[in-house]
Amino acid sequence: MEALAYQAAKRRITTDPEKTAKVMEKAFEKTFKIIDKLLPEVNEKNLEILGRAIHKHTDDSFVVLRNAGINIEPELEEFRQFLAEISGRKTETEDLKVRIPKTGIPSEVLSIAKGLEFADFSENAMQKAEKELLELIDGLLDDEKNALWVFYAVKLLRLIQRKDLGGIKKFED
Repeated sequence: MEALAYQAAKRRITTDPEKTAKVMEKAFEKTFKIIDKLLPEVNEKNLEILGRAIHKHTDDSFVVLRNAGINIEPELEEFRQFLAEISGRKTETEDLKVRIPKTGIPSEVLSIAKGLEFADFSENAMQKAEKELLELIDGLLDDEKNALWVFYAVKLLRLIQRKDLGGIKKFED
């Protein structure tokens, strides 16, 4: 890191190599956080999901990832905030926004259910889904307006904990 920062200072891209090294280290940490979530382990299945997500004909990579039980939006928002900080731009921190499709079930919750089905309800996918739901619930608990969203998240969480595959499959009905 320090060597890169030194080279940047030498080329007059930056004036403070020490500060640049710290910023670069922070940027790499945030980048690897995204990569670790995208590809928790290198195997054929995960590479296939990632390949579909970044394919040039994919309209919405987030949908592909969410359907596979992968949600990187919080990490991307964190990285965007970081970039805004180092560039000196002011950003408004958005409250957690949960999009509600026609079914009334928040899309984040629905995508977890679909992702589980896509992953054939593997034990690993079930564990990840449980963790994601707990994080989502924690983020929603601060506001009473989120009560219905919390209900759906808890309902799916309990289905997962009971390993009720039929209930998960019927979740969106």
